[in-house]
Amino acid sequence: QIDPKQQQELLAEETSDPKGDTPAAFVEKWRAQMNSMSQYERARQVALWMLVWGEAGNLRYTAELLCFIFKVAEDYIKSPAAQQRVEPAPEGEYLCNIVCPLYNFLRDEGYEVVNGKYLKRERDHATTIGYDDMNELFWTPEGIRNIKFEDKTLLMDVPMAERWGRMKDVSWNKSFFKTYKERRTMWHFMTNFSRVWVMHVAVYWYYIIYMANFIYDPFFEMHDVQSTVGKTKGTIPDLPNQDAKRYTLMAAGAAMAPLICLAGTIAEMFFVPANKHTQRALWLRALLFLIILAADVAPTFWIWPNGDDPNFDWSKVDYEAIYQSKIPTKLDDPDSGEVSTWKAARAVAIVQFIYSVLFTIFLSLMPSALMFKPRKKNRNGRGLINRTFAGNFPPLKIAARSISLALWCAIFLSKYLESYFFLALSFKDPFRWLYSYRLPADQCTERFFGSNLCSNQNYITLGFMLLLDLVLFFLDTYLWYVVWNTVFSVGRSFYLGVSIWTPWRNVFSRMPKRIYAKILATADMEVKYKPKVLCSQIWNAVVISMYREHLLSVDHVQKLLYQQVSSDDDGKRTLKPPAFFVSQDDAAFNQEFYPSHSEAERRISFFAQSLSSVLPEPVPVENMPTFTVFTPHYSEKILMSLREIIRESDQYTRVTVLEYLKALHTDEWDNFVKDTKILAEENSTNFGQASAYGQALAQDADKAETKMKTDDLPFYTIGFKSAAPEFTLRTRIWASLRSQTLYRTISGFMNYSKAIKLLYRVENPEMVHLFGGNGSERLEQELERMARRKFKFVVAMQRFLKFNKDEREASDFLLRTYPDLQISYLEEIPAAEEGELPRIYSCLIDGHSEVGPDGRRKPYYRIQLPGNPILGDGKSDNQNHSIVFTRGEYLQLIDANQDNYLEECVKIRNILGEFEEYNPPTVSPYSPAAEPQPSPVAIVGAREYIFSENVGILGDVAAGKEATFGTLTQRIMAEIGARLHYGHPDFVNFIYMTTRGGISKAQKGLHLNEDIYAGMNSFTRGGRIKHTEYFQCGKGRDLGFCSTLNFITKIGTGMGEQMLSREYYWLGTQLPMDRFLTFYYAHPGFHINNIMIMSSVQLFMICIMFIATMNSTVTICEGDVDMTNPNYAQYLTPDGCFLIKPLGDWINRTTLAILLVLLIAFLPLFLQMLTEQGFARAISRLGKQFLSLSPLYEVQVTQVYFNSLMTNMAYGGARYIGTGRGFATSRLSFSTLFSRFSDSSIYFGIRLMTLLTFFSAAYWKWPVLYFWISIAALLITPFLYNPHQFVLTDFILDYRDWLRWLGAGNSSSNTNSWISHCRLTRIRITGYKRKRLGERTPTTGFISRAHKANIFFTEILLPLIMAIIMLVAYMFLHSVSNVEEASNNNGEANSTLIRIIIISVIPIVVNLAVTIAFFFVSLGLGPCCAMCLPQFGKVIAGIVHTIAVVIYIGTFFLMWVMEDWVFAPTAMGIVCQVFVERAIFAILQHLLLSREFGEDETNVAWWTGRWYGKGMGGWAFTLTMREWMCKVIECSVFAADVFTGHLILFFLSIFTLVPWIDKWHSAMLFWLRPSRQIRPPIYSLKQRKQRRRSAILYGILFVLVFVIFLAIIVVPSVLKPSVSLPDQLLQYLNGRF
Repeated sequence: QIDPKQQQELLAEETSDPKGDTPAAFVEKWRAQMNSMSQYERARQVALWMLVWGEAGNLRYTAELLCFIFKVAEDYIKSPAAQQRVEPAPEGEYLCNIVCPLYNFLRDEGYEVVNGKYLKRERDHATTIGYDDMNELFWTPEGIRNIKFEDKTLLMDVPMAERWGRMKDVSWNKSFFKTYKERRTMWHFMTNFSRVWVMHVAVYWYYIIYMANFIYDPFFEMHDVQSTVGKTKGTIPDLPNQDAKRYTLMAAGAAMAPLICLAGTIAEMFFVPANKHTQRALWLRALLFLIILAADVAPTFWIWPNGDDPNFDWSKVDYEAIYQSKIPTKLDDPDSGEVSTWKAARAVAIVQFIYSVLFTIFLSLMPSALMFKPRKKNRNGRGLINRTFAGNFPPLKIAARSISLALWCAIFLSKYLESYFFLALSFKDPFRWLYSYRLPADQCTERFFGSNLCSNQNYITLGFMLLLDLVLFFLDTYLWYVVWNTVFSVGRSFYLGVSIWTPWRNVFSRMPKRIYAKILATADMEVKYKPKVLCSQIWNAVVISMYREHLLSVDHVQKLLYQQVSSDDDGKRTLKPPAFFVSQDDAAFNQEFYPSHSEAERRISFFAQSLSSVLPEPVPVENMPTFTVFTPHYSEKILMSLREIIRESDQYTRVTVLEYLKALHTDEWDNFVKDTKILAEENSTNFGQASAYGQALAQDADKAETKMKTDDLPFYTIGFKSAAPEFTLRTRIWASLRSQTLYRTISGFMNYSKAIKLLYRVENPEMVHLFGGNGSERLEQELERMARRKFKFVVAMQRFLKFNKDEREASDFLLRTYPDLQISYLEEIPAAEEGELPRIYSCLIDGHSEVGPDGRRKPYYRIQLPGNPILGDGKSDNQNHSIVFTRGEYLQLIDANQDNYLEECVKIRNILGEFEEYNPPTVSPYSPAAEPQPSPVAIVGAREYIFSENVGILGDVAAGKEATFGTLTQRIMAEIGARLHYGHPDFVNFIYMTTRGGISKAQKGLHLNEDIYAGMNSFTRGGRIKHTEYFQCGKGRDLGFCSTLNFITKIGTGMGEQMLSREYYWLGTQLPMDRFLTFYYAHPGFHINNIMIMSSVQLFMICIMFIATMNSTVTICEGDVDMTNPNYAQYLTPDGCFLIKPLGDWINRTTLAILLVLLIAFLPLFLQMLTEQGFARAISRLGKQFLSLSPLYEVQVTQVYFNSLMTNMAYGGARYIGTGRGFATSRLSFSTLFSRFSDSSIYFGIRLMTLLTFFSAAYWKWPVLYFWISIAALLITPFLYNPHQFVLTDFILDYRDWLRWLGAGNSSSNTNSWISHCRLTRIRITGYKRKRLGERTPTTGFISRAHKANIFFTEILLPLIMAIIMLVAYMFLHSVSNVEEASNNNGEANSTLIRIIIISVIPIVVNLAVTIAFFFVSLGLGPCCAMCLPQFGKVIAGIVHTIAVVIYIGTFFLMWVMEDWVFAPTAMGIVCQVFVERAIFAILQHLLLSREFGEDETNVAWWTGRWYGKGMGGWAFTLTMREWMCKVIECSVFAADVFTGHLILFFLSIFTLVPWIDKWHSAMLFWLRPSRQIRPPIYSLKQRKQRRRSAILYGILFVLVFVIFLAIIVVPSVLKPSVSLPDQLLQYLNGRF
C-alpha cells in the first residue's frame, strides 16, 4: 500500500517518467515499507483488516474495494486526530457510514424496495453495475480518482486523515460505472474464441480448395493414369499447369482468418468501456486485420485472370460441361508476354499462399489482447485488460508445459490427418457432381422465380452440405480431444500408480508399512513402539468404523482386525496382523473378508491403492493447520422421517424408500438387523423379560424356529419391533446414511474429529500415559481439545428460523449428536417503523449453546448486516454471510449431499500439505534478501465417488459423467494448468481466497454457477489449482429423469451466463495457445460442441431433404456408376441424368460421423473403469448402460444442453433450479412430462421427424434408421424413463388426465393446465406488465422480457430462414412438373409458393373468424350461464379448439388432394406448412403482442365473457384485441400439441401390450430384479371400480382416436379416391388468379 499523494504524483508524472509507475516499482516500495514495520504494526494491520472484512457483508466480494477502505482506515488511525481521540468510536459507525451506502447502491442496481419487499428490476447484466464493476474501480489510480461527492469534488482531494470521516458523503451513483458490458449476444463467441474459428475455418478452406481441383482445372480428371479420354490408359499427357489459380484461391480463402478476427474486434468494442485508450487499441488492431485481409485478397484479382496456362489453347474448352472429352491443344508458339505474366502470377500466388499460411498461424497462436499491449504492466490500467488483476496467470513448469504442448500436437495432428481423408477428400465426389451438374433452364420453372431457383438447386444443396461438413470439421476436433485427453489421463494414472494394470497388486501386503510411513508423522516421532503397534490402531479404527456403519458383519470384523495372541517368548502377548493383507496376493486363500462388490470392498481397495501414490509428508497433529468444513444448506433433507421411509411418497409410487434401500444394500441391512436384534435382546434382558431365544429353547425345535422367524419378521421388514424412539431412530438413521441427506454429510465429515483424535493419540503415547491411559476422562478431554482446536464444521442454514417442525427436530438432533457442529443462520428483526427495512443479523450456535425459555438456542455471535445478504441466487450469499464464522487457514467446501470416511479423514494432513505451506521461507518475504516464491496454491481438488451410481440407470449415467469429469479429466487438466473449481470437495486457501474476492461470486443470474468463478478468479490472479488422486469424498447425484435434466438445464443456462462474463473474455483473449485450447475444450467448448451436434442434425435433415427432392424430381442415372473412375462420365445414362450415388455414399459417411460424435461420450467412462477396476467391470457397466438404452438418454441430454444454452443466450432468465435428489420411484403424469420437455425437445423432435418422414418416403437409405431412433428419442425419452409408464391401466388414466389438462384453466385460473404452459412459453418474449402486478409476484416468478435484437434473431429471423428453406425445397419438388403444366396453360406456370401460403393461412383465417364469433357467444351468454354451468368457459374453449383440430385435418386432406394422393410431396407440403406457420406466428407474436397482463385474467375472461372485476380498467379494449391474437395463435398450437401428444401416446401404447412390461421396465430403470417390491399399489374396492370404469371408457376413446388416425393415413393411400376441387379454388391454389 502506498500513500494516495504518491499515487497522484505518479499519475501526474506518468508522461515524464512512465517507468516509475509499474507494478514492479510499486511492489518494491510496498516491500520496503512492510520490512520496516514492527511486529506490533503488522499485527495491528491484520486486526484492522479482519475488522474491515468481517463487517463488510456483501462487500467481501469486492477485494480491492475493501483494500481501499482498509487504506483509508489505516491513514485515519495513523493521523494525529485519531491518536489523540479519547472516546471510543460509536458502535456501527463503519457499518452505517461506509458499508451500508455501498450495499444500498449494489442492492438498488438489481432490486427496488417496495414496502420492505425486494422486487427484481427488469435489467440485464449489461446495464447493471455489479460486484466486479465496483471492484474494478479500485484497480487503478485513475479509477480511485473517480470517487466523487454530490458536488462533484473528489475524495482524493481531501487530506488523508479526513477521508475516513468523509466516506459517508461519497455519491457512489456518480462514482461507479460499467467496466465490462455483459451483452446477451453470441458475438462473445467471436471475440473470446476467435482463435478456434480461425484454425478450423482457414484449414478447412485449404483442404476443400486443394481437393476441389475441378473448380480451377477443367482437365483435372485427365491427370489420373486410369483416364482414357483422348489418350491411352496408363499414360498422362501434357496438361495445363493451374497451380497459380490453386494457390491464389487457397490463399484468398484464408482471408477468413483476419476477417474472423476483425469481426471479433468489432464485437469487442461493444463489450469494453468506450474510452479513448480501449478504442485506440481496438481500432489499431482492426486496422491491422484490414491490412492483412487486403494483402491476402488483393493479389487474387490479378492472378485469377492470368492464372490459365498460356501454353495451351483455351478457346475450345466448354466450362459448362460435366467433363472434357478432348485433351487440350498445346500451342507451338505461345505468346512470350503471356507466358511471363503467367509465371509471375504463379510465383506471386505461391508467395500469397505462404503469406496466408503464416498469418493464419500467427492469428491462431497470438492472443488478441496481447496485440498492441503496453510493454510493461502499468498501474494506470490504460489498456483493454488490467493484467495485474486479470491476466496474472500462474506459470507452468517445464514438464507440465511439455505435456500440454504434446497433448495438443497429438490432437491436431490426428485431427488434421483424419479430417482431410474422412471429411474433405471423401467429399470430393458429391462436391464435384453438384458443382458440375446443372438442371437445364427449360426443364424446370416456377411462376414467380422462373428457372432461376430450380436450375441452381444443386448449388443450394452443395452450400448446405459444405456447411454441414464444416460443422463436422469442428466436431472432429472435440472427438480427438476426448480421445487424446483420455489417453494422456490414463497414461498419467499409470505414472501415479492408480491403475489396476500397473504393478500395485501387492498394495494390500504393503499397506501396514505405508500407513506407518505416509499417514503417521513418523519423521517427528520419537519411536518407542513398533510400527506394527501404531499401524494396528489406525487399521482397527478404520475396520470398526465400517462395522459401525453396518458395512461389515461381526465375522468379517474378526477376520480383518489386528488381534493380540500369545507369543512364544515367555508368555508375552503379541499382535497378529489379519490374514487379509497377504491373502489378496495369494490365490490359495479362499476366505471372505467382506461381501463381494460391496461398499466395504470399494473403500478398503481405494484406501490401499491411494497409499501407493506420492503423499506429502504429514506434520505432527499439534503443528497441523486449522481448517473448517463449510456447507451451505437451504432446504435439503436433514434426516429422513419414519413416514418418509416406510410409506409410499404418493399414489404413483410402488415401492417405499426403505424397501428400495433394502434391495440396494442387502448385506448392510442384514448387518443392521443383527445389531438391532442384539440391542433389543439386551434391552429386554435389562427389563427382566425373557429373550425370544430363551423362550424358544423352552419349546420344541420346530415351534422354536417358527417362533424365531415370526419374531424376526418386524426387524427384517422395518428394522424394529418396538416403537420406542431409540429403535425407530436407528432405522431413520440407517436410511438417512444411504440417502442424500445433510445428516449423512455431517456424519461423514465429523470423522475428521475422530481422525485427529486417533492420530494425536497414536503418535503421542507419552501423552496418553500422562493423561491416565486409554479410556480415561482426562485423555478424552485432551483429545477433544485438540480436535476442536484443529477442526471446525460450519453449516450455513439460511432458513434455520423458518424451519418447519420436522426440520427443527432434525437440526436439534444434529446438535445433540454432534455438539461441536456449528450452525450459522440469518435472524430478521422487524422494522421499528412502517416503511423501513428490517434489521438482519448473522448468528452462530452450536450444541453447547444455552437454550432459552422459548426453546431456541442463544447465539454466541450476532453480527448485524447492512441488509438482506441474499442478493444473488442464494448459495454464494449464504456462504458469504457465514464465512466469518469459519476458522483456520483452509476451508473444505462441501455440499449438503456428500459423505466422507474415516480412512480418508486420516489423510487430512497430507492433503493440507498440498498447499506447500508446511515449510515457510526462513527469510522474511519483505526482506531484500528474500528469494522468489512460487505462485501460491489457491485450491486443492479431490476425487469424488458418486455413491448414487447403483441407484438405477440414470443414477449410474450421472455418476459416470461426474466420475470421468471429476477424476479422469481433472487429472490431466490440473497437470497442465487448466483446472478450475467445480463445487467438488475442494480445499481452498482461506487467506488467499478471501483477500481476492471470496470463495464464489454472487451477481444474480450471471454467477449462477458460482463456484467456477472462484477458480477463474484465483487463476487470473496467479493462484495455482491442484488435484489429488489419493483423497476422495462421497457425493450424491440426481436420480430421476426430470431431476437429472433439471441439473443439466442449470449447468447449460449457467454456461450461457459464463459466456457473457468478463472472466471468459480475459481467459479467451490472453491465454497462450495450448492453455487456451485446454480451457476452451474443457469448459465452453463442451457446450459449443453440443450446439454443433444438434446443429449438424438439423443441417443433415436439410441436406437430405434437398437430396430427396432432387431424387424425386430429376431423372436419376441408371446403374451403379463409380465416380472414383475418371471415365465415369462415359457410363451416365440417359443423357442429362442426375447421379445420386455419390450423394447416397455421403449420407452413409455423414451418418457414421454423427453417430461417432454421440457415442464418443462413452469412451472416457469405459477407459476410466478399465484402468481402475478392470476389463470385466468396464464391460459390465457399459453393457448395462446400453441395455438400459442410455444412448437414447444421451441424445436427450445433448438436446437439453443445446436448448438451455441457446435459450439463455437469447432470453436470459438463468436461475437456480432445485433438482431434488431423492429416489425417483414415482410415476409422473404424461401432461407433466409433456409440458416440461415440449419446448426443449419434443417440438424440435417433431419438426425433424416431419423432415425425416418426407426423406424416407422420397429416398430411403438404411443408415438413416439411426436418425429415426435419435429423433424418436427426443420424443419418447421423457416417458421411457418414467417409472411404471407402461402399466396399461395407468397409461389409459394418464390419457384421461392429459385430455383434462388440455382443457383446464379456461373457466378459472389453473397453473396445471395447457393454457398456463402455453402462456408461460409466451411470457419470455412478451414479459409482464410489472406496474399492473405491483408488489405481487406472479406464480411463474418474474420473467424479464428478452432484448428486442435477440427476439428478432431467435424468434423471427431463424424461423423465417427455415421457412424459406422449406419453401425452396417444395418449389423445386414441383418445378419440373410445372413445365408440363405451363405448356397446358398457355405458358402460365403454377405457383407452389402461393399454394403453400394459402394452405398455411387458411387455418389462421378460419381461427380468426371462429374465435371472434365464439367471443361474442361467451360475451353474451357467459355471464348468464355461469350460475348453472360453472364450466361454461371450458366448454366454449373445447369447441373452438376442436374446430381448430378439424380445420388442420382438412388442410392436410386438401394438400393430399392437390398432390394426387402421393405421400412424399404431401409430406413435404406439411413440412412447409409447419415452418411457414411457425414464422407467421413468430412475427405476429413479436409485433402485435404487448406485455402479459397479470396472471390469467384475460384468458378466463375471453372464454367466460366475464370481463368485469378483473381490474383491467382502461386496458379492457386493447386487452381484448391482444387476447384475440393470442387465441388465434393458441388454436394452432393446440392442434399441434394434440397431434404430437397423440402420436407419442400411440407409439408408447404398443409397449403396454408386451407381457410383464412393467417388471422389465422397472428392472431397466432401477437395476433391481423383478420382485414383489415392484408391486401394484393397493386400492380400495371403490377406487378399483372407479379406475376400471375410467380405464374402459377412455380406453375405448383412445382406440377410437387411434383408428381414426390410421384411417386418415391409410384409407386415402389405398383407395386414392377421385376428388375434384372447384376450378376457382384450384386456380387460387395453383397461383393463377
